[in-house]
Amino acid sequence: MSLFEWFFEKNNPGPTGNFDRGHYHLAWPRIWIIIVGFCALFVLGVVIYVLAFNRFHYYNAVNGTLISVSIVAYLALAYYIYPKPALNNVGFFGFIDNPFRYTDDINRMLLWSQLLLLPGKILAIPIVNLWFIMRAVIYRKPADLNR
Repeated sequence: MSLFEWFFEKNNPGPTGNFDRGHYHLAWPRIWIIIVGFCALFVLGVVIYVLAFNRFHYYNAVNGTLISVSIVAYLALAYYIYPKPALNNVGFFGFIDNPFRYTDDINRMLLWSQLLLLPGKILAIPIVNLWFIMRAVIYRKPADLNR
C-alpha cells in the first residue's frame, strides 16, 4: 500500500466485495446432472491419477494420499466459498493499479481468488448434486417408487 493510497482513501474508501458462503444446487433436469456429474467424476479421477499415482518409480503412498487429500480439500473450499468482488472498483481496466485507492487491491485479490476457485467449482458442484440425486434414489421408500 502506497502513501497515496493511505492519504487519499483513508476517509472515503471505495466499495469492496466480500466472501460469501453456502451451497449451490443446480436447477437442471436430472439426466443432465447425472451426465455432468459422472463427467466431473471422470475428470477428477484423471487429475488424481495424473498428479498422485502416475509416477510409479517415484510413487509413495504418503505422497499419493497427501495429493489426493489436497485435491479434495481444494474442491471443498471451491464448493463452499464464493468470492464476490466489486467489479466497479478493480483499478484501471481491471489490471492497472489505481495509485490513489487501496480498495481496488482488495477487489483484484477477490477477482483472482474467484478465478483460482473456478475449476474447483466446475468439478465440485456437479459432483455434489450427483451425490444428492444418488442418495435420494438409494434411500427412496418403496411407496415413493409408484409416483
